[in-house]
Amino acid sequence: MKAPAYAPLFPYLAARRNAGLLAEGELVIDNFAGIGGASSGMEAALGRPVDHAINHDPVAVSLHRVNHPHSHHSVEDVWQVDPREVTKGQRVALCWFSPDCKHFSKAKGAPLVDRKIRGLAWVAVRWADLVRPRVIILENVEEFQTW
Repeated sequence: MKAPAYAPLFPYLAARRNAGLLAEGELVIDNFAGIGGASSGMEAALGRPVDHAINHDPVAVSLHRVNHPHSHHSVEDVWQVDPREVTKGQRVALCWFSPDCKHFSKAKGAPLVDRKIRGLAWVAVRWADLVRPRVIILENVEEFQTW
């Protein structure tokens, strides 16, 4: 028996879509993407690549690009990215946010350096207002609840 000419890159995509996880054309966005740990988890769960990854650090984005070559990338501050531009009118199934937590964590070991970092999580509200993602996940440490 001859092997197929190619293997599907994401063989479970159709099954996952049919299971109701994603509708046709819905987007998955990773804010504060870093080198791609959260994107890897989303891709494993959804059986398809993250559509757009955003991070201000060019080195992190270059590594994300290597780890996730099928994603579009923005090297920008999350506040400078216009969610409407990124989505171009397409519906968003999932928007993931992993804002910096080092100033909240009990493991930080140092006083708060920059209070503006606490404002990063509010970008999730901006995305909710402008493009109405079906699911928003904001990942952070336990102490995040207190500020």
